[in-house]
Amino acid sequence: MNTIVPFDAKADWLEPDMTIGQPIRPPAPIMGGYEFAQVFGPWADWMKSAAETKNAPVDYVAVSLLATASAALGNSRWAVPWEGWKEPPVLWAMLVGDPSAGKSPALDAVLDPVKELERDLSDEYRRARQEWETENELSAFSLAQWKADAKAALADGGEPPAKPDDADAGPPPVRERICITDITTEKVADLLSRTWRGLLLARDELSGWLSSMDRYNGGGDRPFWLEAYGGRSYTIDRKNSPEPIIVDHLSVAIVGGTQPDKLSALLVKCDDDGLLARFMTVFPDSVPLCRPASLLDEARAIGAIKALRGLSYATDEQGNRRPFFVHFTDEAAIALQVFREQCRTWEADASGLFKSHIGKMPGLVVRVANVLAHLDWAANPDGESVTSINADHVGRACHFVGEHLRPHAHRAYGAAKTPPEVRGAKVIAEIIQREGLRLFKVRDIQHRERGGLATAGEVKAALNVLMDADWLREIKDGTGGRPSVSYTVNPRLEGQS
Repeated sequence: MNTIVPFDAKADWLEPDMTIGQPIRPPAPIMGGYEFAQVFGPWADWMKSAAETKNAPVDYVAVSLLATASAALGNSRWAVPWEGWKEPPVLWAMLVGDPSAGKSPALDAVLDPVKELERDLSDEYRRARQEWETENELSAFSLAQWKADAKAALADGGEPPAKPDDADAGPPPVRERICITDITTEKVADLLSRTWRGLLLARDELSGWLSSMDRYNGGGDRPFWLEAYGGRSYTIDRKNSPEPIIVDHLSVAIVGGTQPDKLSALLVKCDDDGLLARFMTVFPDSVPLCRPASLLDEARAIGAIKALRGLSYATDEQGNRRPFFVHFTDEAAIALQVFREQCRTWEADASGLFKSHIGKMPGLVVRVANVLAHLDWAANPDGESVTSINADHVGRACHFVGEHLRPHAHRAYGAAKTPPEVRGAKVIAEIIQREGLRLFKVRDIQHRERGGLATAGEVKAALNVLMDADWLREIKDGTGGRPSVSYTVNPRLEGQS
């Protein structure tokens, strides 16, 4: 009796190389103790204590504090390396790590003091609002009396009396904010138009917010957030109001976390408009679980953030608010120029988003130097205020950005110089897994209009990489005329990711 052997489509295929769809991860950079103290000065011990208390990598705490301090500083102080170049202090920080890496606890170490200040601001607003409402009610009586007197005067043919000052309580008080979490761009613009200084957007998970802005998925917010990094003026026209929202300086710092696989998906889908490249990205190794031996000095962080927010602004000739411009010393400008030239060398050996990130590092150094200078002052706000940014501030910022954040970004973004056909293969691999493709043609990939896969030649080069990795096989239909080529997907990929 013959035994019927069931057909197994997977039997004729080798196991696919799953690393083709995964980024290449260099080791996590580590900053030594002396090096860390040199960069962060009076805040180095606080950062280490906070990291120990929260059982989180100190890199998470460091960039969270820098971003939060930049928001507190806001539009009160802008850095000027030289004539024609002005930078707001706005910093964006992305904490990359697995779910248990300590991202949220590290954020809490910095954001909990902000919440304390937010509560104080809410109490101040409630008191001011109650006082205004009382004055407004009294003003209503005065206004009613003035209207009656004016009406009587006009009826008698006389001149109406002048409107008394106490007939108008003025505009209601503005509710000051430091931190926002999930908010529309129109609401952000409205807050900034009334509070002026700047805001901090804090998100426990950044990937969902970032992916919602993808221009190929109907998102329209990316231009807004690109402007929010630059601190430029911005206007939003509203459908339900004749008056637009006008923001003098659209400045929003950002801090939040994401997981490596979610970042990888963002990198595959992302069109390189520079949004992701603007983030200070840290991807450290997890720290061992241990019981903390110290307590977090939350009062110190509260005092520093409060001091930074208390810095006054300048005014122009018309009396409008504007930032104070803090200029670089000559030595600081020279150090920055040397760093710019070094970045040009690094760019030559990079590609893709990592290259874009390197191109933005000189501007990042200017911002970090400004924030470090003011954090030094905020550690002792009774001391001399910051009147210039010197070579020490710039040197510390150059070292942190160039020697520490750059390797972190390299680790997060993958290899510095991946061949274009391998990058294309990674994109197609992600499409296959996300959409469950089983049979397709070159034009099916071209129609998706993904970067680096616009021509048939680019797509075929990427498909050759996937065939070498046992993801695909070529099928030719030779039924007369020019053969039609399709690509079938390895059935062993089903259920794998």
